Amino acid sequence: MQLVIGNLPVDSSAEDVYTLLTQQLGAPEPTEIRVENGSGELNALAIVRYPDDTPEALGRVLDDKLSGLHYQGHDLDATVTHHFKE
Repeated sequence: MQLVIGNLPVDSSAEDVYTLLTQQLGAPEPTEIRVENGSGELNALAIVRYPDDTPEALGRVLDDKLSGLHYQGHDLDATVTHHFKE
């Protein structure tokens, strides 16, 4: 499963996203987190990967908890996407 979290503060790190997911939301540990700056450096985007056998329900729960969550002055948005191999 892959989760995309949008509208993060521009200075967000993978560690910040990890803390948000695991400590604040109680989600299991992801296998990978990649954070990229958005256009104009106004926000950042995190791509969070979980194992392929992760239950679909986890994606729905995280999407629901993250979408609209006010985090460090930003209202987050989340989407579960297909896991693309690089």
